[in-house]
Amino acid sequence: MQSNKFVIHIVNYLSYLGVKDEDMFVVIALGGHRKSTKEELIAVVGKEVLDRINVYDHECEDKNELVYLGESSRKTPIYLNKRVYEADRVILTGGIVFHIFAGFGGGAKSILPGVVGIDTIQANHRLCFNPGKSSGLNLMAGPNIVQGNPLREDMNEVCKIVNPDFLFNVILDTEGNFIKFVAGHFYKAWYEGGLFIRSLYGVPVQSQADIIVASAGGFPKDINLYQTIKTMDNALYGGKENSVLILASECRDGLGADEFAEWFKYTTLEDMENALKENFTVPGYAAYKTAYTANHRKVIFISNLDDDIVKDFNMIPCHDLDEAMKLAYEICEIENPKITLMPYGGNTLPISM
Repeated sequence: MQSNKFVIHIVNYLSYLGVKDEDMFVVIALGGHRKSTKEELIAVVGKEVLDRINVYDHECEDKNELVYLGESSRKTPIYLNKRVYEADRVILTGGIVFHIFAGFGGGAKSILPGVVGIDTIQANHRLCFNPGKSSGLNLMAGPNIVQGNPLREDMNEVCKIVNPDFLFNVILDTEGNFIKFVAGHFYKAWYEGGLFIRSLYGVPVQSQADIIVASAGGFPKDINLYQTIKTMDNALYGGKENSVLILASECRDGLGADEFAEWFKYTTLEDMENALKENFTVPGYAAYKTAYTANHRKVIFISNLDDDIVKDFNMIPCHDLDEAMKLAYEICEIENPKITLMPYGGNTLPISM
């Protein structure tokens, strides 16, 4: 989201208003991710900010750094970063995109999962499934869905308890350039940004396709299979049940996150789901959505991955588009199939009219 280009302006404006550098600090909203390296901190806030004011990584498993605030209406235990809780003023920053289960990125996500405890994160993220064992996905927990999305509504509720003073979120084009800023109330300004994302990257479709041809959009979005999941998930919404998905992604670095591959030790969707309900992780959910897509679509995967690895994911390996199209026609057995092309599949989302 290129936050190193705008955080300095927020700091400078606060200085202009009379706030001293020693009275400002940044909490990196890591959620459940590992601590930042110095290079990563510079990439997030910029060297000048890092040199001027205190910058802290949020640590979701350090109970000494958390304050318990009770439960949300969905029984999510709320453990909040102590520094955020004790701050006189809170400003949220972030970027808005379609999000695989929270509707859109940005907004309240800076609080949950950003600066809450691991128990809070896990309880919230489990809401992407229906209650009970082997109950399947809650289909309201997906991209472009805000009202009725249990994860997003839970995030908003927790954020409202924190009651941040201001939000500044950015929207980027496919090349990573700023094209819009939204600022103000943590929900109202963010929702305005979500509507803009919907108008910019949401593609209305009159009917779902028999064949979808999707590209992750080139490097670095197709650097590995893990990074390709967003494209796969977006494409899922444009095709009929059991339609053919041709997915092109180079995957020069293989599978990606080590933990992502480990989740495929579970051989059924039900086993993977139940394991996620016990110990939810984002790489684990990405693995689940990969398996889910392969179960609900015929996936032809054009990549540099070994054929045997692709087959292990219940997908059909292929090495060029002509071969993939020929195979897709054979699979769908329709003389004139409806075909949808998604050259920027990591950004664009088919939206049924």
